[in-house]
Amino acid sequence: MVLEEISLVVGNKPGALQKIAKVLAEGRINVAAISLHSQAQRSYVRMVVSDTERALWLLRREGYKVDSTELIVVSLEDRPGNLMRVLDILSKHRVNIVSTTILVSKEGMKSLVAIGVDNPSRARELLAKGSFVSAKAEQLITNALLVASSIVDANRESVGMTL
Repeated sequence: MVLEEISLVVGNKPGALQKIAKVLAEGRINVAAISLHSQAQRSYVRMVVSDTERALWLLRREGYKVDSTELIVVSLEDRPGNLMRVLDILSKHRVNIVSTTILVSKEGMKSLVAIGVDNPSRARELLAKGSFVSAKAEQLITNALLVASSIVDANRESVGMTL
């Protein structure tokens, strides 16, 4: 299963985010993570939700222009400079990063980071060579499981996603 986030641009005005939340709530879509960045008259919203396809359909039905991005889960030792190593690999091979999400989750002693890129299959291949891609985490961390918080076990802590 693939971890995905949805993104959309809305007007930077009171009630804009509330309208999105209402569409999702009425559609029984749970939100695991949300970020909002406003600049001038626009607000950029990114969310990880329980059912990406249904959320896309519901929001598009209401007239929103919304997209989804596949996220690659990488496993990093929790030390300064390790994220830079991943970024160096992607930059060297001209893979563009479109988003990053730190998973507030641990796999043993490693931190998990989700990265959205313009070429997921190429990025996954490159990062797998450097032993950064966590196949185990990519199988366990899904949109629905993040919302349900059912990925917690004795060796892993999780409180959701943020950024």
